[in-house]
Amino acid sequence: MARKSRRDQPASWHHVVNRGIAKRPLFESRDDVRFFLSRIAREVREGRIEVHAFCILTTHFHMLVKSPRGELSEAFRRAQNAHSRRFNRRKRRDGALVRGRFFSKRVDDDRYRRVLVRYIDHNPVRAKIVTAARDYEFCSAAHYQGGAGPIWLARDWVEAEACRITGVASFSSEAYDQSFAPAHARMVELVDRRLTSRATREPLTDLIGTTADSVRAWMQRKARLADGTKLGLPMCTATAIQEALAADEQVKGRWVVEEGERLIPARKAAEVGLGHDLAGMSWRELALLTSGSPSQVRRLADLHWRLIRTDAGYVERAAQVGGAALREVLEG
Repeated sequence: MARKSRRDQPASWHHVVNRGIAKRPLFESRDDVRFFLSRIAREVREGRIEVHAFCILTTHFHMLVKSPRGELSEAFRRAQNAHSRRFNRRKRRDGALVRGRFFSKRVDDDRYRRVLVRYIDHNPVRAKIVTAARDYEFCSAAHYQGGAGPIWLARDWVEAEACRITGVASFSSEAYDQSFAPAHARMVELVDRRLTSRATREPLTDLIGTTADSVRAWMQRKARLADGTKLGLPMCTATAIQEALAADEQVKGRWVVEEGERLIPARKAAEVGLGHDLAGMSWRELALLTSGSPSQVRRLADLHWRLIRTDAGYVERAAQVGGAALREVLEG
């Protein structure tokens, strides 16, 4: 099967990841990491990439990069090949070092870009190397919070975001701490899920905000077009949706909708519909989540879309639940 081409156009942003082959160490020493970063710095000087956040661990690396000229593949091919040749020569080994061509996901939304910075910072903490990202030498958090760093690290977007979020005129480590706090479990779950998703469409760019009004308008447009065949990249997680539904019923009571003499289980319909549209879940995944069959969850999704089109009370409540789930994951 032919490999999918990367969605790499000039000025596009990407989350770039790669790992050592067969889960072996990709970097065995500080010198290995420093050499690899020196090759990354060379690609920055050549104008092929901008690096805005990074973390280098023993077995893999994460980077948030911008591709000024659409030469992302060439930049990482050069950097990885140089590192592999040096590593094999020094270790007297032969064969591939990296798992394959690097993995990348395009990032078209500022909100998710902020999540990614927090996720990347969280990696050395998640790996239990340090208790705070600022203490890890090969993580951009150490440079943003320490006040100094390599000249090849593009600080403009992160620093501007920190100033905008905190309302200050000049960047500081305190502004960074407030704006890019450590990623919580739902954020980690979202990014991990996106990394394994085959979807390429970025629905967040179609969703103006996380308020109930914006979610309502987006859901109504989505329901008019819904055919159940195309999934976008996840915007939140099934766990966040379930937690938002539970909190909603605690306040408002059991969620049902009357149709004639029937009471329809609106919570189930919302769980499936929001799981499909906001969390990017397939029918099979939704069936496992709800202990139903794919045909049952498809019927519930159809019910969700129909109620979005016809029932003002349902759409209002679903929009509030969806907005709460999005805020928990993207802004929490």
